[in-house]
Amino acid sequence: MEYTYNQKMAIAKVLLEIMNADGKIDARETFYFEKVKNKLKLSPEDHFKIADYNSLVCLSIIKELDDNQKKDFAILMKRMILADDYIDPNESLVFENVKEFCKIPDINLND
Repeated sequence: MEYTYNQKMAIAKVLLEIMNADGKIDARETFYFEKVKNKLKLSPEDHFKIADYNSLVCLSIIKELDDNQKKDFAILMKRMILADDYIDPNESLVFENVKEFCKIPDINLND
């Protein structure tokens, strides 16, 4: 899937927010996030820049993705949540709110 640099950074920011939503970071989540960064071709320097990105601006960027990009992003979110084999209620809440705000077609965590 092709994304612009800002789209990649927005995706990474939201995935980090999901990873942090339960207040604990599992090694499997970190491993998955590294795989996503590699898939998106983000550099180690980009990882440090992600913290400077505003979450609401990132959500607005994601809201403008095309339908195929949104579907790909939704799968990335789902896999991040499932990376530690536990669906935390806070992570699930972030997932549902992102889907609603960004108008992402139905994808469920339990499917």
